[in-house]
Amino acid sequence: MGQNFLVDTNMLHAIARDADVDAGDCVLEIGPGSAGLTQALADEAGLVVAIELDRGMFEVAREMIGERQNVVLLQGDALTPEGKLNQALEGLLYAYMAHGLFHVEESDFAKAHVPHQKPPRLGRLKCVANLPYSAAGPIIMALLESNLPFERLVVMVQYEVGEKLCARPGNEQYGILSLLRAQFADARIIRKVPAAVFWPRPKVASALVELKPRKRPDPAAYARLRQLVHVFFTHRRKRASNALGNALGVSAKQAEAWIVAAGGDPGQRPDELDYAVLQKLADQGEIAKRAYEIVNEADSRARAKAERAAKRAKWRKPRDEEE
Repeated sequence: MGQNFLVDTNMLHAIARDADVDAGDCVLEIGPGSAGLTQALADEAGLVVAIELDRGMFEVAREMIGERQNVVLLQGDALTPEGKLNQALEGLLYAYMAHGLFHVEESDFAKAHVPHQKPPRLGRLKCVANLPYSAAGPIIMALLESNLPFERLVVMVQYEVGEKLCARPGNEQYGILSLLRAQFADARIIRKVPAAVFWPRPKVASALVELKPRKRPDPAAYARLRQLVHVFFTHRRKRASNALGNALGVSAKQAEAWIVAAGGDPGQRPDELDYAVLQKLADQGEIAKRAYEIVNEADSRARAKAERAAKRAKWRKPRDEEE
């Protein structure tokens, strides 16, 4: 599943310290794996809610956490096929943080391990996780784009992804992930983490990244910006006018006129344009319409692919159980 498990006890507890976890925190962990970090977090936090996709690792984690009364373990996917945060997970945490309600519906998750005692209402929500490297970027953006009131996120990612998360305009690593993250949170790399603390050892270096959310952007304006950059930045090495024209299916001349009207330089690359210019482009009626149609078509294809995969998995499941 693209996971490398943290096995160094000192590093596990260092992460909990780096996240400043204490008894007033509810901590979301995505991808607990063998529950090493889960236990380190539970030693400090008031409540840990961990969600694990893999059925086998869910059982391992449940065995490892034992009778701890401040750990909730859920089996399911943290993301929807569209790349959003699992609605049941988001609803569970939102009801808890906003109203002190905590009730896990069995139908929402494949399996759930919930303590007998009701968790006390806590004041802060954090996410601390060693994320599966293959899905780290989408998971981080889903968390930031959700309605959950995170005080901070401290996540372990591939070092290259950490650089992209923290990159500023003009930096070689700057791209879609950097731009969209910047709409929600400040980011910094806390520490570079060696491969020796993982099993199996990854072939790349890792980074522990801290994200501190700030004022959320206007939802409608952000949605337009997100749609635009996802089609615009696919041609990021070209002149902005050519890139925009290719992305939206219009002439370079028309694209150049739009960029100039937004106050930008058509000769720059897409990722060199100022954020304000990109937002003005995203807000332009014809551009917004074309970008929406392109992204919506891509999302429809992704949903259809996910539905086919789910049908195949459902068909295979009885056979696996028989074996």
